[in-house]
Order: sequence, then C-alpha cells, then structure tokens
Amino acid sequence: APIYRLAGTDFGEIEAEIERREQVPLQVPVTSIYSRRDGIVHWEACIDRSSDCVEHIEVNASHLGMGVNPAVLGIIADKLSPA
Repeated sequence: APIYRLAGTDFGEIEAEIERREQVPLQVPVTSIYSRRDGIVHWEACIDRSSDCVEHIEVNASHLGMGVNPAVLGIIADKLSPA
C-alpha cells in the first residue's frame, strides 16, 4: 500500500467505488472459488454477502497455483459443462 500511496492511489476513492457497486446485488449466477492460503487476495474479499446467486467454493491452493490445481480445474469444468 505505501508504494501505491506514493504513486497517488486514492484508497478512499477505491473503497467508495466498491461500496457503490455492492449496493446492486449480482443478477446472474456466479461461482467464487477462493482459498484461505491465497497469499495475494484475502479470502474474505471473495465472499459476496449481498447476492443470493453466488456459490462460494473453498479450495486448498495458492494464488498462482489456482490455475493448475486439479480441484479448481474440476470445479470450472463442472460449472461450464452443459446442464
């Protein structure tokens, strides 16, 4: 964060934009795949508490490891397969 502040990033503005966006619940089905081991994105940032159409699935993977994690790939394949 200090480097971004030096570059002129306004975190208050970003937070206000996030709050504005959260006022409108998602209208389409969403699957949120997250990991408490991510190390880059905090897992709680992946939880949508305002939309009923969000499915949250926790996996055991690092941030970069998600792209090659068999469990993650299986979830994606399942979600993209025709019903």
